[in-house]
Amino acid sequence: MYCLSQQEIEERISARAVKIGFIGLGRVGLPLAATLADEGFKVLGIDVKSELVAKVNAGESPFTDETGLGELIQKVVGNKALKATARMAAVKECDMVIIAVPTLIKGQEPEIDAVRVVADELALNFSLGKMLVLQSTVPPFTTQDVLGKTIRKITGLKAGEDFGLAYSPERTQSPQVLRDLRTYPRVVGGIDEKSVSITSMVYSTFAPGVIKMGSLVAAEMEKVIENTYRDVNIAFANELACICERYGVDVQEIIEASNSQPYSHILNPGLVGGHCIPMDPYYIISDARGRGVEPRLMQTARDINESMFQHVVDMIDDGCKKVTVLGLSFKKNVKSFETSHSLKLASLLQQKGHDVTIHDPFLDNRQLTTANYRLPTTNCQLSTDLYHAIESSDCVILSTAHSEYKDIDFDKVKELMRGNLFIDIRGMFDPKKLTAAGFRYRGLGRVQVDY
Repeated sequence: MYCLSQQEIEERISARAVKIGFIGLGRVGLPLAATLADEGFKVLGIDVKSELVAKVNAGESPFTDETGLGELIQKVVGNKALKATARMAAVKECDMVIIAVPTLIKGQEPEIDAVRVVADELALNFSLGKMLVLQSTVPPFTTQDVLGKTIRKITGLKAGEDFGLAYSPERTQSPQVLRDLRTYPRVVGGIDEKSVSITSMVYSTFAPGVIKMGSLVAAEMEKVIENTYRDVNIAFANELACICERYGVDVQEIIEASNSQPYSHILNPGLVGGHCIPMDPYYIISDARGRGVEPRLMQTARDINESMFQHVVDMIDDGCKKVTVLGLSFKKNVKSFETSHSLKLASLLQQKGHDVTIHDPFLDNRQLTTANYRLPTTNCQLSTDLYHAIESSDCVILSTAHSEYKDIDFDKVKELMRGNLFIDIRGMFDPKKLTAAGFRYRGLGRVQVDY
């Protein structure tokens, strides 16, 4: 595909005569693969998880909380536009290959082993003329120095001459990935203008626009900077919350008033968890340090946000033994537990000697077992029954603002609890109403009200 003329490339994309291989069918990758299939491309999804592959080929979504994904997968699998496999060798038949494998953080260092593994395996099945696009979040220079150089070392093919190479990050949020894909412009950077052009034409079939960056590195940086900015903003809100606690004023009142001015965009304070915001800053912090630049603001923001876990724990009275945490997911109304802030909070609570129970409306028996594997000690219990989880608790902490929690019967909660301390991390409830109901209310930057 890459070696064709511009006219031939345009004609093939217009006719949807481009077969796309998609490596990594996770929460981010699968919706994009299905969207491309829905636009008329033949898409071959590749993933190491055999259970996930089987579900997709059966026309089912592995992510039942992702809005509209189940129906879309059923449609595109049914019309044979999308199929899945666990065989990397299948990319041999593809014209374009998109990589969306998970990348993480170990300590404060980027962990991109999945990209390296894919690069090695892909190179063994690579050939002249393919268009290769990386979507995973990575440190600057990864696309060229890991993907490009690995393929050149193994195959002798050079990016920008023998094959196309581009980077285009995901810019979506669960559970609205499908909507976001068609709402936000795609960011694309490439090894050369032709790589940018091909990738942009394919993504323009569904995206409202394309922002063409001047280089691969610029596109890689844009992704991590989006979430690093949010991390810095939340850190400001968290620091403001701590100041408001000392001043005896409500941080929500301050933020709402400040944000009425068009140049103020303060986010809400809270514990930071998930796959992106607490991790992405380290992709730039680590790499910048290696190049002689100390990102002081970014690191300070990370330190502030990490300190808020202990700040919440310190709100609990010494006499409280049993603590119930409401919400295991990393964000509201999403079934995703592995990188949740609630797990870190539970660990600190246990270190202080508290018995911890976590409730989440998205838990079922299978997730209950999976999540237990990831909990810090066996003392931490999971529950699918809200009021059973609260029973005999000395303290309840609202950690994730699931919509279901808006309908909590606080009269029943008061009867079931042994104590009456309620810590509202997300600012979901009115302090005055909970105080009137007989609770001692505490929150981040909220005026402390003891019954």
